[in-house]
Amino acid sequence: MKIVFTTPEYHQYDPRKGKTNEYNNFYLGLKAAGHEVIFAPFDRILEGASEARRGFAAKMFDRNITLGLFDRGAAAGRRRFNEELLETVQREKPDLFFAFLYTDELEPATLREIKKLTTSVAWFSDDSWRFWNYAAEWAPRFTWAITTYPWRVKDYARVGQPNVVVSQWGVNENFYHPLHDPIPGGVPEVSFVGSWSAPRGRIVASLLRAGIPVSVYGAGWQSAGWASRRVTDEEMLSIFTQSKINLALNPAPGLWNITSLGQLLGRRSVDRFVPDLRLIRNWSAFLDHRIPQIKARHFEVAACGGFTIAGWAEGIEQYYAPDKEMVFYKSMPELIEKVRWYLDHPAEREAIARAGYERTVRDHTYRRRFEDIFRAIGFTK
Repeated sequence: MKIVFTTPEYHQYDPRKGKTNEYNNFYLGLKAAGHEVIFAPFDRILEGASEARRGFAAKMFDRNITLGLFDRGAAAGRRRFNEELLETVQREKPDLFFAFLYTDELEPATLREIKKLTTSVAWFSDDSWRFWNYAAEWAPRFTWAITTYPWRVKDYARVGQPNVVVSQWGVNENFYHPLHDPIPGGVPEVSFVGSWSAPRGRIVASLLRAGIPVSVYGAGWQSAGWASRRVTDEEMLSIFTQSKINLALNPAPGLWNITSLGQLLGRRSVDRFVPDLRLIRNWSAFLDHRIPQIKARHFEVAACGGFTIAGWAEGIEQYYAPDKEMVFYKSMPELIEKVRWYLDHPAEREAIARAGYERTVRDHTYRRRFEDIFRAIGFTK
């Protein structure tokens, strides 16, 4: 198929932070599946934003304060981007317009016109807590919506979007694969690759107090006072492959933090923090911050042949058999106990990692995900 695909190319729109998960998995995955993909990255929106403001915003993101503060150049950039995007769809006449949205990168008028020209579909992430104050507003503007939460289907219908496909995170196996390159500093006993948050910090601190060595890599850890560094994609794959234990930490964000509380009265736009007084919807979204999520990291580590101990989330047993293909925990004492056990039992650890890898490359690639999605929306070839 010919597909126009749009999402950010770089993490937090910053080339220094590497490609986004959506670029590595969705864009490259669609291309690997043989589709003709025309990529329209949201990053163009911020070409008019000053470097000083970009740097300030990046620091805010590192501290998990997602206010998205940019100068007025971004507003003009959004208009220009939407005009160019619509022109691209008109010119290329794609079979499908596929969007992975973050905020309000696309304008409602643009989506209305695209919907007239072709089938449009959007993948909505974080529906556990972003449905009522985000997906509920944007989903009806597409022909189809994709969610990873089966129990949200009825809510989509309530807000005027009956065309919903239930899918799940996965991996582009051409990007996530076993890698045994040397790791600077040596192979970690226990590792976590991902951005800092207060709940994740508390988990790592508890493991350290229990005498378990944990190496952390990713954005925000240094700013929060931890010994950490960013890693390249190659280093990340090697850490996943070679760590004795990889942690997939998915604690619920919780209610009493600046991100959750901020959403009671506002929302993040591409270039600013916007007041939002839809109090009932915002309150519903606020309460949903208590729900743990299935994360892409569950699948990514397994695709590298790594052993994972992951936070439990509803429905994860449909994708990995507990204690046979992946190990899960529901409490801090259970996590400590399981980390100690599997550090001392390498044979069991390796058998589970091997089974998880085989399950992933068989069932959880984005090639398989896209085949199922396209079949559901009527593209059967």
